[in-house]
Order: sequence, then C-alpha cells, then structure tokens
Amino acid sequence: MPRRRHDAEWMDRDGNSAADVEAALRDLSLVNRFLGGSASVLAAADRFLLEIPEGGTLDVLDVGSGGGDVSSALVRRGQERGRSVRVVAVDRDGAAASYARRALGAGGAVRVLRADAFALPFRERSFDLVVASLFLHHFRHGEAVELLRRFLALARRAVVVSDLRRHVLPWAFIAVAARVTRRHPIFVHDAPLSVLRGFTGDELRRAALDAGCPRPRVDRCWPYRLVLVAPAEAPAP
Repeated sequence: MPRRRHDAEWMDRDGNSAADVEAALRDLSLVNRFLGGSASVLAAADRFLLEIPEGGTLDVLDVGSGGGDVSSALVRRGQERGRSVRVVAVDRDGAAASYARRALGAGGAVRVLRADAFALPFRERSFDLVVASLFLHHFRHGEAVELLRRFLALARRAVVVSDLRRHVLPWAFIAVAARVTRRHPIFVHDAPLSVLRGFTGDELRRAALDAGCPRPRVDRCWPYRLVLVAPAEAPAP
C-alpha cells in the first residue's frame, strides 16, 4: 500500500485558465461516468431517496461539485424513483462554477454557487444530504475532519463521501490510461496523484469518527472507490 501523498494537484492552482479547467472537468466527468464516481454516490443516496414519500423532495448539497455531473445524476435518479431532488452545487473555483452553470442550464433543479467549503453560507440542518465526490482527498487529515464536521452540521440526515481507495493498481491504470487516451495535461498530472492522495477504509472512517460521527459506515465500491455514509445526529435539546 503506497503511503498517502500530499503533493499539490494542478487543478488546485490559482490562475488556471477557464479553458484548461473546463477540459480537465470534462475528463473528470468520464471518470465519474465509467469508473464508479456517480454510481457510488447514487447507490448511497438511494436509501435516503426511497425513505421519503413518493412525490416528495430530497434537498442535497454537493460540495466540490466541479462540472456538476454528479449533481445532475442525482436529479435524474430522483426522477427515476418518482421523487424530486433539489441540489445546491458549490465549488470554490469560479471557472468550474461558470462551466457547471452552462452545462446544467438555467431554471433546473440544480443551483450552482461559488463558495469555499470551509465557509459555506448555509444554516445548520439546511439539507437532507451533503455529498462530496472526489473532493475530500484534496485535504490532510485535520482539514478533512474539519470539513466533515461542518458537513455534519449542515445535514439533516447524512453526509455521503465518495472518494478514491489508495492502491497501486488504480494508480498504475489511470497513469497509463490518461496518457494513452491523450487526456488534458492537468488530468494526466492529477489523476494518478489523486489516487495516491486517496484513503484506506480505516483512514476515512477515522476522519468521520474524529469529526464526531459515532456510527460512520465505509464501503468499498467497484473498482477502487470508498463510500462513507455518516449519519447526522440530531442536535442536543
């Protein structure tokens, strides 16, 4: 098992051009579509979606939403289940937020905001679910704990995190595949590094416990994903 890395990803740099950000986000959407990103979030969200009455609404906050493809997939899953899903998608990067707005269109079930995950402009218990896909690995343990603590305060029902399981096989696969398929240079650099910045199941569970969630569940999903479901505890009377 490789040691966890903390090298900076190019996508996190200030000053990336909008064209570069958008190209990298298009590559990332392929990962979400074909390598379990969206599917892992949808599988975890299904339980909560089906617990609400048919015709009801699930309010979701998608943190680090990038191009909005996971947000859009959640809305479609709600339609398939006969429920409404309303999503607020937030990203710190202005180019990413602008791209998501164009990709998702105006007047839909997804509202895109530019916001910092450490300073989200929402009141406690504002959302049924807070989800984060391919986001938490950007942070060291202490920062991840703080983010999870903030997410838990915003969620009425649960926090759902889908992220990379650190392992040499996905690292080698994505490093080769990104070059062979001639992905954007940001993706070529960041994708294998993201795997090395990923988690083991125990590391992700420990982050949730340290954030104050007493009953976190971490599952492995195909091919090398970890999904954390952290139930939100009711506030003390």
